[in-house]
Formats: sequence, structure tokens, C-alpha cells
Amino acid sequence: MSTVANDGTHIPFGEYRFRLLVEAVRDYAIFMLDPEGHILTWSAGAERIKGYPAEEVIGKHFSIFYPQPDIRARKPEMELQIARRDGRFEEEGWRVRKDGSRFWANVVITALRDEHGRLYGFGKVTWDLTERKLTEDALHRSAQQLHEEIKYRIEAERSARQAEASVRDISQRLLRLQDEERRRLGRELHDSVGQLLVGTKMALKALAKEEGRRTWDQRVAECESILEQAIREVRTTSFLLYPPMLEELGLRTAVESYLEGFRQRSGIQIDFQAAQEFGRLPAETELALFRVLQESLTNVHRHSGSPTAQIRLSVEDQTVVLEVQDQGKRAPTEALKFGSDFLGVPGVGLRGMNERLKQVGGKLEVFSKETGTLVRATVPLRAGENLHSSAAVSGR
Repeated sequence: MSTVANDGTHIPFGEYRFRLLVEAVRDYAIFMLDPEGHILTWSAGAERIKGYPAEEVIGKHFSIFYPQPDIRARKPEMELQIARRDGRFEEEGWRVRKDGSRFWANVVITALRDEHGRLYGFGKVTWDLTERKLTEDALHRSAQQLHEEIKYRIEAERSARQAEASVRDISQRLLRLQDEERRRLGRELHDSVGQLLVGTKMALKALAKEEGRRTWDQRVAECESILEQAIREVRTTSFLLYPPMLEELGLRTAVESYLEGFRQRSGIQIDFQAAQEFGRLPAETELALFRVLQESLTNVHRHSGSPTAQIRLSVEDQTVVLEVQDQGKRAPTEALKFGSDFLGVPGVGLRGMNERLKQVGGKLEVFSKETGTLVRATVPLRAGENLHSSAAVSGR
């Protein structure tokens, strides 16, 4: 049984019904290729999906549906080779419509053979999955964004925990420093001012028992001497806490005043060199450099055993430089690690000196050799500050 097709040819009824089925399917592009890949048939679904009418596409090579990079890579020919070898080829990838727009396609190519196994062409079915592809891509991007957000939050929480631990550590360290400083001040007041006041009290009691103008004058002179010494100790302690001269007259004058008292207390000969025209710095910079000087000299006195020290205060390339040099014992290697308590007031050390300088944009360097130790503190000058480093003077 046969029927007549639109072109007048007689075709078997079963084949005719198959053609009707292919024409009725509009969601798939179904067509045939010859063994070389040229288009032999074209369906309504193929026209809808790819945009070509039958008269424009039949006879052309099916590579016209592929992006240029795939054509240059000879991907269409490779797909036919796989289908010829395996009987079938399937993939998902980008294809091109007549108007140049791209769509995401599921493609199946099937090798067609006769009853003798000879290849007489290929059947090709294409399904437009662009909408699904865009949805999947959007979901993938959302998943990536969610992953990045989760990663960011985890990192933020970790940083917050680390910051909290650091703050806790700093707080504990500050409390220890505060307690140690209070103990130090307590000992100094007890051992110096306290003893002097006790001596004064005893002298006054002895005075009450004395008779004679000459003895009174001698006792009063002793009390006056003791009280003068107590006043000096109180002033020294006050100066160590916060030198008023630093705020009133600046770093250079405060250093000169501090060194005068330090020479008397320690017996160390100190050479101080600074620029005659050395001007004022921001208050926080002057205080930071002054504390570095104090702690460095305390180290010289307590640890190095050096009989001399050299202090240099200068400006080099718009940078304020403070150097403290001694000729004593070499500092232990572990003491040169920031965080050690080797230098200065107990519990402060290099870490305290370094942190002070960091707060004003400065830097601390320590060089130790067999011939002594050099502490070098540098702080860049701010815009508009113009200090002079010439005309150095020396004080001994």
C-alpha cells in the first residue's frame, strides 16, 4: 500500500505516516544528512528552532549551525566520525541560528545503514534547551555567590575571634603592665621618699630633745637637706611618669633635662648630640621618642654594663632619627625578638617600644654586636613639617 506525496511521488504508507509525525513535531529539529554531512530533509520543528526555511538549507553542510571556533576545530566532522564508528553521538553545546543568535542544544546524531550495513546517511535530532541552560547557569551563579558569602562570613567570624583574642591579650598585658608599674612606683616611693621622710621625722624627734641654738641649727640643716633630697626624688618620679617639660618646651629640652638627672643617678657618662635648631614635633611623636630613650637608657644601666652611652637626635631625609648607642655586653638573641621584656621597664620591652612607634608611623631597629647595642627609632615627618638637622651640639 502506498500514497502520493506532495511532489507526486509514490511512497510507502508507513514512511508517509512517519513523515507526518516528523512534520507534526515542532519542539525538535529532525532532519537527515548524507554521509558527508549535507542536509537532505528539513522539518517544521527544524525551521522553528534554527530559523532556516527548507529551500535555504537543504543541500548545505550541517556545520552552518555551529559557532566559528567549533568549525575551525572541525567539530562537525568529528561528530560524524564518532556516530559512524559507534552508531550514535550525543552532546549538549552551543549552536547558531540563522540570525546569528546562539542557543543551547541537546544533539543526537544516529548513523543510518541499509540491510547490508552500508552507511547511507545520518539522522539528526536537536532539542532547544536554552531556557533550562540559563536557569542552571543562574542557579550555579547563585550557588557560587552563596558559597562566597558563606566563605566571607566564616573568614569574618574567624577574624573577629582573632581580634577578640588579640584585644583580650592586650587587655591582660595592659593590666599586668599597670600592676607592675604600680609595684615599681610603690617600691621607689617606699625606698626613696618614704625613707627620707622617716629620716626627717627621726631628726625632728631628736631635735625636740636637744638644747642649745647650735644643735638646733645643725638638726634643722639636716632636716632641710633630707627634705631637699625628698623633693628631688618626687620630681624625678613625676618626670618619669610624664615629664612636664616635654609638653612645655619640646623633645630636645626634655631629653637634656632627663639626661642630667640620669647621669647623676647612674654614673654613666652620656654624650648627647642634637641639632641646635631642632624644632617641635607632634605631641604623640615626642612622647613616643622620649619613652624609647627612657627604656633604652634603663637597659644600658641595668643590663649592658656600659660606662658610657651616646644619644643622637637628628633629621635625615624628612625623617626624625633617635639613636641610643652603648659599649656594653651584647644583648641576648632572644631579647632582640619583639615581645621580649629585656629592654626597659619590666613588661614593656621591645614590643612596647615598637608599638609606640607604630602608632605614630615610625619604626624600631635594634643592632647588637660584641662592641655594644644600637637602638634606632625613626619617624617620618608629616607634610609641612620642616625641622633642621644641622649645627649639631654636644652635651656631656
